[in-house]
Amino acid sequence: MRPLAAYLTVLLCVTLAGVAFAQQPQQPQQPQEPVAPGSTRIVPGRSIAGVVVGTPIERVFARFGRPSVTIEATVDAAHVYNRFGMIIYARSNTVTAVSTTNSLMKIDEDLGVGYRAEAVTARYGRGFREGSVEGFPGMIYDARGIAFGLDRRGVAIIIVFRPNTANQVSGLLPGGVAVQPPVTGFPNVTSLRPFSPETNFMSLPGYLRWLVHQASGTWITYAEARRVVQEQRAAR
Repeated sequence: MRPLAAYLTVLLCVTLAGVAFAQQPQQPQQPQEPVAPGSTRIVPGRSIAGVVVGTPIERVFARFGRPSVTIEATVDAAHVYNRFGMIIYARSNTVTAVSTTNSLMKIDEDLGVGYRAEAVTARYGRGFREGSVEGFPGMIYDARGIAFGLDRRGVAIIIVFRPNTANQVSGLLPGGVAVQPPVTGFPNVTSLRPFSPETNFMSLPGYLRWLVHQASGTWITYAEARRVVQEQRAAR
């Protein structure tokens, strides 16, 4: 009987310990680190918003979905994403250049769409050639792999490409791709019906915020989105 009594005693102690542990208050979980936002960087000769020259075009489709339209040219195909203010150029299923009219995209946070032409020459000098940049008069820095399309004296479009390959990008050729940039560099949503399936049942400012986040990983404020929509309506 003694072995049985000892066994029951041990079993009772283990059971009581388990009950006591279960009654202990659970430690709060540590908050997870926020997910890093998508890139808004422009890297001359390399990338815009993380879309890298030389990347398979299928990766772009997986990230951004189907383009608004694809323009076939003699040297490449231009996949236009109006809702993101971007064009992805590809040849043989490989990205050859990326352009943007999105003012969120920046070169080291101090140069982008909406900046003056003087800011471009202050940074890169006057070693550019004049030429067409998606239908706009522009400054093409072929050796650096970057070009700026100008609307009056302001930057309207930026194209990044592999250095010394400007003649292989249809958007940099006379009579090539010409796409009017959206007002203020943001996707133009004023032709859409708010709170409908085409805006994911959001208001126009809310949908604009979502589009910008999809493209760049950055949330603009609702007030900023509302201001942009008002400016877009006034420009129609």
